[in-house]
Parts: sequence; C-alpha cells; structure tokens
Amino acid sequence: MPASLDDILTTQKNGVVAINNLGQSILATYTFLKGTPLTSGAAGTGSYSTLYTVPSNKQMMITDMEICNTSATAATFYISLCAFGETAGASNAVFYAAPIPGNTTVQWTGQQVLEAGGFVAAYASASTVTIKVNGGPG
Repeated sequence: MPASLDDILTTQKNGVVAINNLGQSILATYTFLKGTPLTSGAAGTGSYSTLYTVPSNKQMMITDMEICNTSATAATFYISLCAFGETAGASNAVFYAAPIPGNTTVQWTGQQVLEAGGFVAAYASASTVTIKVNGGPG
C-alpha cells in the first residue's frame, strides 16, 4: 500500500528515509493522474460508435485521450463523452470536426467523470485515425 502524506512527513520528522514507499506513492499518483488504458483502436468512419462504456455500479474518470492519424493525409475526428441515455453529438463533444494533420498525434488531458452506463463515442473521416482512452475509478 502506498505511503500516505502523513507517513512520509512522520518518517522525515523522525529522520527515517522511506524511499521505497515514496517511490510507490509517486507512481500511484502518476497512474491516477494519467489513468490506465480503458480502450484503444481505430475510430469508426461515418457515424459515432461506442469506444468504452462504464460498467454497472461503477464510476469512471476519463483522464487522457490520445488521437493519432497514422496516414500522411489529414483527417477529421469527433469524440463525445456521454451520460447514460444520451446520444453522441455536438452537445456532449470534447472534439467536434477537429482536424488532425497526417502523421500527427493529439493529446487531451483533463478529468471528466462518467457514471455507470456513460460512454465514450467517436468517429473519424478516415480509418487511419486511432483513439486511446485512459482513466480510472472516479
């Protein structure tokens, strides 16, 4: 279990070096902020498709998305974060008709919480656009 801030301050006060626990705490903090991969793959073309759905009785914080155009040709992409029952579109878009040049990666970082049944939906103008969504328990 990672050390708490109180543990770290107490060990410093008592002159004890807790490098291992400190390293674990830093790694846990980084993992929380960056998130773990929830889904990754090619974006569908033409209309929205669901990339990830929050499981029942869960809450998920979306912390990072990486959008990559693996072609030399420019493309356009759309990503929406939707609550249960919503339809993906302009009203819940994080990216809407966003241009991405060829051979380029775009990264979004933030903290958007989705409740059970909420989902991430996306599509692109070309199948060469891939999307990776990261997050963790919200």
